[in-house]
Amino acid sequence: MNPPESAQQRLERSRAQVVMWLERDQTRRDAFANSGLGQLTALPLIRRISAHPLASLALGAITKWWMRPREKRSSGTAVLALGTGLGLLRRRPMLTLATLATVGAVTWWTQFRKRPTASSTHHLK
Repeated sequence: MNPPESAQQRLERSRAQVVMWLERDQTRRDAFANSGLGQLTALPLIRRISAHPLASLALGAITKWWMRPREKRSSGTAVLALGTGLGLLRRRPMLTLATLATVGAVTWWTQFRKRPTASSTHHLK
């Protein structure tokens, strides 16, 4: 059996464990601050929105998902595309929103055009 620890030894072990936890947490915070999502949350609009309790909760959930460990086989292309998109959003927010609205409208329109109209399905009955 191990000899019992003195109070001083337990205190030292506890302090070392707390320091390790704080360093791990700081490493995660630094990784988030340098990530694309961390840079996105630094935008003034996102900061104003995150002051609302429900929006803050949603942003916290997104952040937790974003920082979750992933497999090492992540695609470099996806990271490059995300970095480029966030950089463009930060530099040209109106252009980015207009582009997203246009792509969304085109996508919606192509899906809408694929659906059969009521008159074309009426004669099938």
